[in-house]
Amino acid sequence: MIDYQKRIKKVKDLMKEDYIILGPGSNLFYLTGFTEEPMERPILLIIGENDYMLVPKMYEEQLSSLDLEIRTYQDGSDPYSLIDIKPGSSIAVDDSLWSIFLISIIHRFSPSRLSSASTILGKLRSVKDENEIQIMSEGLTIAENSFLKLLEKIKEGQTECEISKTLEVIFFEYGVSPSFSTILTSGPNTSMPHLRCTERKVKIGDPIIVDFGIKYKGYSTDTTRVLTIGRPSDEVKKIWAIVDQAVRLAEESWLGITGKEIDDRAREHIKKTGYGDLFIHRTGHGIGIDVHEEPYISQDNHTLIPKNSVFTIEPGIYIPGKFGIRIENMVLMRDRVTVLNKLSEEIYEI
Repeated sequence: MIDYQKRIKKVKDLMKEDYIILGPGSNLFYLTGFTEEPMERPILLIIGENDYMLVPKMYEEQLSSLDLEIRTYQDGSDPYSLIDIKPGSSIAVDDSLWSIFLISIIHRFSPSRLSSASTILGKLRSVKDENEIQIMSEGLTIAENSFLKLLEKIKEGQTECEISKTLEVIFFEYGVSPSFSTILTSGPNTSMPHLRCTERKVKIGDPIIVDFGIKYKGYSTDTTRVLTIGRPSDEVKKIWAIVDQAVRLAEESWLGITGKEIDDRAREHIKKTGYGDLFIHRTGHGIGIDVHEEPYISQDNHTLIPKNSVFTIEPGIYIPGKFGIRIENMVLMRDRVTVLNKLSEEIYEI
């Protein structure tokens, strides 16, 4: 069972501001286990001298099991009158807090300084406990099994979006939902890394990129694999081999290395093969509750990758107008990088 009070205590031990205010989103889920979509009514977690949640009256029974004080308000009343913040205090605010609420807080409490709560929460969330690692591993198994089922259903002449929707139906059959809109592109469309899908029909010889993930018990997965309808061309196999080796070099990293240094291991290999200018994004990103979170495996991350962080390794080469290749694994930093994926990195031939 997750000790949310222990997590809140860690936040309080690290915070330099007088208060932290969080709204609906990943940080609130991390500290309370409560999830809700943002709405016009303020739902806030306030951490400071007193820790409490401010919610509409309709949530009182739903949140009664939380080990937190719950302050409720009725529609038409002033919710901000229930907040104990001394005017002129410093406040760290959730990155995803709606501006209408932030404006109300500024007008009401005239903070001396505003800062981002992610400075603290991002670091805490980047280090996973064993329960989080277990959940993410279980989710990854479901995602990979879903991908293998998809391979049985792909046929020449289907559109990219038809195949993408088929995968999402398989997710729902497993009782899970996508952690992001699936990226499924074919042929020349694969040279655009974040194109989702189009009505283009897949053809014999096409390389197909499938970048997919699920949400499981509040945590995300993210994996990319390459497949072809029929045998891949020699050029596709050549580029795939370069990218695959870049993945392996990055995965040979160890504790005490920075995000930039891991990125360098993949990037330098691709540069040596003459395709450096066609590797147009970072090597990876942290993953947990959010698909993208700290730590980032990028040229501008000079901080050490913490033990028990989970992140992706996903170098790619993209030849405009022809095709692109990306391979993506989720990995765990112990004393060395451990790959969490069990799915082969091969080119899957349909």
